[in-house]
Amino acid sequence: MVKKPGMVPVVDFHTHFFPESLFHAIWKWFDENAWVIQHKVPADELVQRLKSIGVSKMVLLNYAHKPGMSRMLNQWTRRFAGKHHEVIPFGTVHPLDEDRDEILTQCLEDWGFYGLKLHVIVLGVAVDDPVFFPIYEKIEELGKILLLHGGNGPILEGPSVDNFNVAGLRRVKVILKRYPRLKLVIPHLGIEETDAFFDLMEEHGNLWMDTTMTLADYFPKRPSLRRIERLSDRILYGSDAPNIPYPLDTEMTNIKKWFSKEVQEKLLFRNARKILGLKP
Repeated sequence: MVKKPGMVPVVDFHTHFFPESLFHAIWKWFDENAWVIQHKVPADELVQRLKSIGVSKMVLLNYAHKPGMSRMLNQWTRRFAGKHHEVIPFGTVHPLDEDRDEILTQCLEDWGFYGLKLHVIVLGVAVDDPVFFPIYEKIEELGKILLLHGGNGPILEGPSVDNFNVAGLRRVKVILKRYPRLKLVIPHLGIEETDAFFDLMEEHGNLWMDTTMTLADYFPKRPSLRRIERLSDRILYGSDAPNIPYPLDTEMTNIKKWFSKEVQEKLLFRNARKILGLKP
């Protein structure tokens, strides 16, 4: 992609990249339980599509839904990020992996991944379950980033897990109290409890959120734009590509339409550069 004069150098903080067989399994699940995904493309093509709409860097997220997958996924992520320098790698681990500590050391220390992604609703394990504590401690100790799908939403028809039993504000509060130095990013603006998560951001300087899907006008309720502006120093743009039911640039376009240039720049790239430690 040739950068045009005045083009904002977007950092997409929430993109999903999986090996192709896993992608197909995930898309099948979405077809049966959620929405119709518009962008069922292989990982290499997804990079190019994101670049074509102005994304200069993309945070790669994936997750192990059962023990024994993490090492393979992290190895795949390392190879993929080595091939695509626009990709910022995050690792994964399952709390019941027998070699959990080795996996964390390998991806976060040996390979220099920027952080870890955990999806407690997929795992069916509560955010504040002690099984996660060694993982949180390691991330805090290393000064890495935890992108934790610890909010209750989006609420989908398919999962057998009760979101409210494993996730939500009250459980995230436990983690923030126990690990006050943990760099914690909650995706989807904590949808279902967005205003309460905004309140929590006011109290905790290490709590960040990403916008994923909430500024696309896809869900029934639009979050408070005024509160986003007020907390815009710690809110990150994320698309959830490719698993979304609308064009890839929908949310990015709305951010450019709804916010001042200063807030746009914070959401679209300045905040991401800050938390990731990237040079301008």
